[in-house]
Amino acid sequence: MIGATRAKSMNNSSNDTDRRIQAVWGYVGVPPSLAHATLDNYRPGCPEQQEALDKCREFARQGLQNISRGRGLVLKGSVGTGKSHLSVAMVRAMIEASPERFGKPFSSLRVLEDIEYPGCRCSMIPVFDLLERLRESYSSRRPKTDHAQLIRRCKFDDLVILDDIGAEKSTEWVEEQLYGLIDLRYRFRRSTLLTTNCSLTQLEGKMGTRALSRILEMCECIGVGGDDWRKTHR
Repeated sequence: MIGATRAKSMNNSSNDTDRRIQAVWGYVGVPPSLAHATLDNYRPGCPEQQEALDKCREFARQGLQNISRGRGLVLKGSVGTGKSHLSVAMVRAMIEASPERFGKPFSSLRVLEDIEYPGCRCSMIPVFDLLERLRESYSSRRPKTDHAQLIRRCKFDDLVILDDIGAEKSTEWVEEQLYGLIDLRYRFRRSTLLTTNCSLTQLEGKMGTRALSRILEMCECIGVGGDDWRKTHR
C-alpha cells in the first residue's frame, strides 16, 4: 500500500512537471516550424556549424547563470543555416533541464484552468513583427492590449530571442526603436539571444554604433556558416 501511494505521488509529480514545461514552452511563442527544434536534432553541415552547436550546448548548460548575469549570444550567418533553430533549441534545453526555475504569467484571456508559474520568463520575438506592432501602437490613440503586452515582454522578460534582427529596412525611426530596446535590456541585465543574416558592420549600419556597442558587451558572437539548408534539402 505504501509502495502504491509513493508511486502515485511520483506519477503526479511527473505530470505536474510535464504540465509546467508545456505551459512555459507555450508562453515562449515559438512558431510551428520550430516547435520541435532541439540541440540533438540540429544537423551540422560544416565545421563552423559544429562549432556553433558546441558553443550553444555550453551556453544552454550554463543557462541559469547566463540569465542571471544578463549574458547572451549573437548567432550570425547567411540565410538557412539554422540560427533560429539553435536559439530555440537552447531555450528548450534550459527549460527541460530546470523546469522549476522557469515560469509564465497568467494568460491575458484568463481561462478557467490557467495557472501562473513563478520563474524566469522567455520569449521569442521576430524583430520585423515587433516593429510592425510598434508602428501600429503609435498610429492610434486607442490602447492595444496585445501590442502593449508584446512590447513589455520584449523589454522585460528574463530571456528574449530577437529573431532576424537587421532584416528590417533601416530608418532613423527603426534605429531609435532598436536602440531603446537594446539599451533597456542592457541596463537591466536581461539575457538576449539575437539571430541575424548581417555582418557586424551591417548591423552597425542598421542599428547604430551605440546599440551595437551594447550588444557586443552583452553577447558573444557566434558564426553559423554553411549552405542554405532549405535549398540543399528540397
